[in-house]
Amino acid sequence: MATADPPSADERYCAWYGAPGGDGVLYFGEAAFWWAMAHAGGDPTADLRRPGPQLVGRFDLAREQLLPPLDVGRGEGRSGVWDVLADGGEVYFTTFYEGAGAVDPATGVVRRLDLGAAPNELGIGPDGLLLLTRYGSGTQTGDGNVVGFRRDGRIAREWQLPPPAGYRVAPKTPAWDEARGALWVTTDLLPEAPGEGRPLRHDAYRLDLAGAAVLQPASPELQFAARGPDGRFYRALVAGRQLALEVSPSADAPAQRVLLDPGFAPELDFVQDIQPADDGRVAVSRWSGIVHVLHPDGSVGSVQLPRLDPSGLYYTTVLHGDRLCATYCADVTVVCADAP
Repeated sequence: MATADPPSADERYCAWYGAPGGDGVLYFGEAAFWWAMAHAGGDPTADLRRPGPQLVGRFDLAREQLLPPLDVGRGEGRSGVWDVLADGGEVYFTTFYEGAGAVDPATGVVRRLDLGAAPNELGIGPDGLLLLTRYGSGTQTGDGNVVGFRRDGRIAREWQLPPPAGYRVAPKTPAWDEARGALWVTTDLLPEAPGEGRPLRHDAYRLDLAGAAVLQPASPELQFAARGPDGRFYRALVAGRQLALEVSPSADAPAQRVLLDPGFAPELDFVQDIQPADDGRVAVSRWSGIVHVLHPDGSVGSVQLPRLDPSGLYYTTVLHGDRLCATYCADVTVVCADAP
C-alpha cells in the first residue's frame, strides 16, 4: 500500500479513475470531490469552494512505487482530476468543472482542450477518435451527451442520448465495440422533479454509428463496459444478486456470461472498472475492493483488497505480471497484491 503526501492542506484528495500507459506506469486522477461533498451536506459543487492543485498521479508498476504527479492545473484551479486515458504518448484528463486536456509525461507540457461542459469519462472510439462523456450541459436542466474528438481537440462527432420522460440524462462510461459497430454508454438518469417520486435510474444506452440510440432494459443492469486489445468486448451485468461478466469474442461468435459473484450486494457495491490486459486476462474492480480476474481459459480468481478506511472506494485495478495494483480513493493511495 503506497500513499502519497497530501496534495492539499485544506481538502482530502484521493485516487480516482486510472489507466495503464505503455511505459509501465499507472496514471490516475487525484480529486477531493467525495471529501468535499461529504463535508458540505451532499453539495456536489463543494469542491469549488477551495483552490487546490490539479494532479495526475503516477505509479510505477514494476517497482510498485508512487512517482511525482503531473501538475496539469492553471492558476487558481479548484476541481480535481477525474478520469485519465493514456494514448499516443499523452495522458488525457478531465476535471469535470474546469474542462479537459492532455499532458505529455516526458515533458510535463499541458494542452487544454475545448470539449464543452462537464467532461466526465474518456474512452477509445471509432475512426481513430477519442470519446468523452459530458455529464451535463452546464445548466441544471440540460442533458449530457457523448462526443468523439481528435487528438488536436477538434470535436468530430456527437451522440445524443434521448432521456425518458421526466428525466435528465447524465452519461458516465463510454465503450466502443468495434466488432459490432456499437457504442455503449452507462448513465445516471436524474429525475427532473425529485420530489415527485421518480427514482434515480442507471439505465444504459446502445448507439450505432448513425447515432440511433436504444435505451437498454433496467435488468440486468450494465454497470461497466470495456473493449480489450484483441477486440473482445466485456460488460459487467448485475441481475438481482448475481454479478456476471459478459464476454463477446467477435462479431460472429455468441456472447458468453461468466458468473463472478452469486451473492453481489447492489445496494452496497458497484463495478467501477474493467481493465483487459495484453495477455488475455481481465480485471474487474469493485468499490468494495473485491477484484475478479478472468483468465483466458475461462476460470475466475478473486481477491479482497484491504479496506482500512470505511469510506474508501476502489476504482481501477490493472494487472502487471503476477501482481495487480488498484487505485484506492482513501487519500492518494495505490494498493498492490498477488493476482489470483
